[in-house]
Amino acid sequence: MAAEEFAARRSLLCFSTIGGLLLIGLISTLRLKVLALVDRTNGDSSQFLIRHDRLDLSIYLCSTDSLFLHEDTIPGQVAKLRESFLNEGVVRDPVLVDCHSGVLLDGMHRLVALRELGCVAVPICAVDYFSPSINVGTWYRSLSGELSIRQLEAALSSSYGNFERLSVNLKRATDAPWLAAVFPSGESLRSTDGPQDVYESLRTWERCVKDLGVGVTFETESDAVEKLVKREATAIMTLPKIDKKSIIEAGLSGRLLPHKVTRHVIPARPLAVNALLEMLACKTMSLEDKNRKFVASLRARRFTRRPAGAVIGNRRYDEEILAFE
Repeated sequence: MAAEEFAARRSLLCFSTIGGLLLIGLISTLRLKVLALVDRTNGDSSQFLIRHDRLDLSIYLCSTDSLFLHEDTIPGQVAKLRESFLNEGVVRDPVLVDCHSGVLLDGMHRLVALRELGCVAVPICAVDYFSPSINVGTWYRSLSGELSIRQLEAALSSSYGNFERLSVNLKRATDAPWLAAVFPSGESLRSTDGPQDVYESLRTWERCVKDLGVGVTFETESDAVEKLVKREATAIMTLPKIDKKSIIEAGLSGRLLPHKVTRHVIPARPLAVNALLEMLACKTMSLEDKNRKFVASLRARRFTRRPAGAVIGNRRYDEEILAFE
């Protein structure tokens, strides 16, 4: 998508936000499904706009070359998604994108998998990222297997020396503004690197624990601490909090964060848009024509609402789910 086209969409979304606030003020007792029906009759074939009471969600197809990653990806996970897309013939869920910059907020692996399959379009949900209704968290690392603090200390000392040993209160581990490995005893190793180096340090720490044969999974901050307190994890790795401006800068500068650092929670997340892989890969159909078909298919369907906390597949969503039927 050309820069001017993306800017036009951005203006349309901002205009729609103002209109949406006026509309909500007039019919505040109506529910989301009724507002979605209003969108189906507005004649705009370029997007499917959901007017949630806290945030507008604009769903449409975008050029894969117009978006910017802000995190590294895991090759094995990309390969699994490629295989899944080929087997199912659809991309079920839209990636989440900042409508102002084109920086991808969620769905890095899906975008890379589609690019590797030669797709020229991807379904997106564009949002105003700097809306206060969008929250940013981090993914902690949960470690499993045989590992003592002395083993980790020795491994880090051989390749990385900027850390210190100290004790922490487990229940306040999420308050820690640093990279640290915390054990159930409360003992921990904390990075002494500055903010500009902490994410490169994270890459080193992850390599060290994997070289020791330790399993690494990704958990929300609270879930990781809970597992540690219950001794269901050998240790956890905490990460410093990150702000939205730094995430946008990482995407636009190309200085990507490590994989699975940021975790975005939005008021409502649309799922199951089911964009046809054949259409996403087609190079003879214009993006405008693709969007016309895609948006028409969404308007012909209904969606159901599921409350925050729903588990779909192997993922728990901390936001409301809007699933197309």
